[in-house]
Amino acid sequence: MDPRLMIGSRSPQLRNISNTTNNSGYSSQKTNNQKNLSFEDIFNGVLNDSSSKEEFHISSHAQKRLNERNINMDSNLKSSLSEAFSELEAKGARDSLVLTNQGAFVVNVPSRTLVTAMGYNEMRNNIVTNIDSVNIKFI
Repeated sequence: MDPRLMIGSRSPQLRNISNTTNNSGYSSQKTNNQKNLSFEDIFNGVLNDSSSKEEFHISSHAQKRLNERNINMDSNLKSSLSEAFSELEAKGARDSLVLTNQGAFVVNVPSRTLVTAMGYNEMRNNIVTNIDSVNIKFI
């Protein structure tokens, strides 16, 4: 039989080769200098990556509202919002209202995005819809 058609460990072209698949779906040869990671190593790496997510994104709409309503995104506000994202994520929230000393903020938790911002003057007569939770961060 033609060796090019042989499949399995007896195939001459597959001896001593260990294939891995990268993120693009293409396989590449594994080199000897790559260490074999245990499940625990990979699991702890993922946990460390997700727990270090402190940053969040500000949508262009939210940035426009922050500027219009003179809401200053200082370090205290960033810290409060970042903490709110972590707490809401732990509870499984998706779209939430975060109330702080500086105003009210609608956030999308899975994408860690600030969707819009309202000062207290704008909140007096408004209704907030399409949220599943509220986080209150008064300092």
